[in-house]
Amino acid sequence: MKKLLAIFLAVTTTACFYRVSSHSPIMAATSATEFAQVAFVERNADKAFSMLHPDFQAYQTKEKFAQLLTTMNSPTGPLSINATDFEPIVGEDGMNIYITGENDTQTFYYRIVMKGNQNKGYKPIGLFRNPKPYPQSSTRHRL
Repeated sequence: MKKLLAIFLAVTTTACFYRVSSHSPIMAATSATEFAQVAFVERNADKAFSMLHPDFQAYQTKEKFAQLLTTMNSPTGPLSINATDFEPIVGEDGMNIYITGENDTQTFYYRIVMKGNQNKGYKPIGLFRNPKPYPQSSTRHRL
């Protein structure tokens, strides 16, 4: 019985390690930054929509997505963006990427939920804007 328990724990630990190790925060942040540049800086809703994960596209129309981008960045938007942090999403195939945007008078705080992994690549499946910096957490790390 003890041997069976030891084997189970070894397999479980290895499986958890493999799942965690199949992620690339840099790859996810690069994809999130490319998306944020198109969506928030260039304000190209059509191109940004095409960069979204298919699950997001199935959930929301291109028109609703364009309205969301306009609402998130009215009356002004960032002129530059920078990915700052990442946060793995426990039990999910993806991670949160935190992005800061700036213009001459304002700082913007975004969280882009990226779905995928190192082998498949990452695509945005959710996006949020906060009026102030997102709170720190024990699972959030600097890029």
